[in-house]
Amino acid sequence: MASTTKDYKIIAAEKVSQRSSKIPKDWLIPTESFKDATHLLNIPTSCEILDEVEIEITSDYDATALIGKLQAGDFSAEQVAVAFCKRAAIAQQLPSPGPAASTPKDKRPRPHPSRPSGASQSPLKDSFAYQGHDTSTGLACYVDEPAPEHSSLAALLLDQGAVLYCKTNLPQSIMTGDSDNHVFGRTRNPRNPRLTAGGSTGGEGALNRVPAVCNGVYGCRPSVGVVPHGGVRDLTVPGTVGVMSSAGPLATSMRDISLFLETVMRAGTWKYDSTAISLPWCNLEPKKGPLRIGLVQNDGLYTPTPPVRRGLKKAADILRARSDIELVPITLPNVGQIFQDLLSYYTLSGSDYYFEQFNRTGEPLVPSLQALEPLLLRPGTTLKGFFDLNVRRAAAAKTYLSLLRDNGMDMIMMPPAPHTAVPLDKWSTIAYTGLWNYLDYPAVVIPVDQVRAEDVVDDVSNAQFGAEDARVYSLYTGPEEYRDAPICVQLIGYKHQDQVLMKNAARLDGIINGNLNFKDKYWFDWI
Repeated sequence: MASTTKDYKIIAAEKVSQRSSKIPKDWLIPTESFKDATHLLNIPTSCEILDEVEIEITSDYDATALIGKLQAGDFSAEQVAVAFCKRAAIAQQLPSPGPAASTPKDKRPRPHPSRPSGASQSPLKDSFAYQGHDTSTGLACYVDEPAPEHSSLAALLLDQGAVLYCKTNLPQSIMTGDSDNHVFGRTRNPRNPRLTAGGSTGGEGALNRVPAVCNGVYGCRPSVGVVPHGGVRDLTVPGTVGVMSSAGPLATSMRDISLFLETVMRAGTWKYDSTAISLPWCNLEPKKGPLRIGLVQNDGLYTPTPPVRRGLKKAADILRARSDIELVPITLPNVGQIFQDLLSYYTLSGSDYYFEQFNRTGEPLVPSLQALEPLLLRPGTTLKGFFDLNVRRAAAAKTYLSLLRDNGMDMIMMPPAPHTAVPLDKWSTIAYTGLWNYLDYPAVVIPVDQVRAEDVVDDVSNAQFGAEDARVYSLYTGPEEYRDAPICVQLIGYKHQDQVLMKNAARLDGIINGNLNFKDKYWFDWI
């Protein structure tokens, strides 16, 4: 294993050179095309690498519409595959430095069995094994160790006709909100390079909710096991079982989120992963009577900043005007204790295992991980302490089930974070999303607006929950620095009722964002 005998700088230089050599020469764009650019989203359509049809393919359709175009014979599978590969190559060349292989358009779900093979174009996060390719997880010690077999999800998608055309960047250790590592560098936000693209799936604009928040796309965290997770390299100690990871889609429409989950759930996940929760996909009827939604203004730890408050209010006001929606204000219980327990789950055995992997190649911590080093250095949990964590988690699960069920809630709506995308290396809290990881509730993020001139800074005294809240609140410095930052809301459903959440979230998305066509609805031209 050559990677364990070299310095991380040598490993990174060799890997980046190898990556660059894979871009065809006629797909290269001159540096002067973007060297002074501060907004990168128009470069793919103006750099003259893509022809008009390729621009249309990669800009004008969500996955569902694109599959329809393939079925109708308007495009060939080869045209679609080449168009997305070229756009990924363009994105890779933009300043940052960029993602591990690209910042792709979205996670393209595979086609239905009756649809043409090759319709699906899927990027793959660099923690998912793909046979014959590295699973670096942003660490030099895992470079040049090709995976002997596919991860469960990669195998499933390939069997359904997917084209897995690139791997994407993530943070060193997969633990921070900035996709930055010493192998491939940093992925910046293509809408505003001063801001983070999020993590842990920032290179893809994300498969989880934090990158969806940063990039203004739709993100879903399914219940654990609904999407196969075998063959994914997590950096926790093997054998520790705590708050489990969940794989989910990123897309440019809510219907594509549903398409991805339907596709995976219909494929028979039990055949690919012994740990999968193989739930059936059902043709659900719409709920009779109004949807009852618990409205959460904050998590009790961090105060939402002005644009986040405005976005939530905008969505809530639109819903309140409907006779088929009921909004009920609720307060989330015990979030402080849950957050502390969540951190304990993430560091069950302490930090030695993490640092052993860094030290194999002399790799220092990146800035965003340095900021979290006090969390990494928490003492390991005793066996009795682990049992106590499990007892409190079971009690919390019962409390939250009662909160929703006894109040007749169909879902919760709340911010996905106390802020929008923030400047580089400044994302430091996961309370708004970590709560639902802890409880294993499915959650969806949908974009509702973007930062506007009206989102002026207010006094930090508006932070309600103490000094740490005030520090995070003060990150928002006004609409100029946060130009084009998306504003989103988060929708949460019941554990293992993922399909119900998808249907209800699609209904709310249609109400909040209106029945606009694809180009009008998504206010950006996604790289």
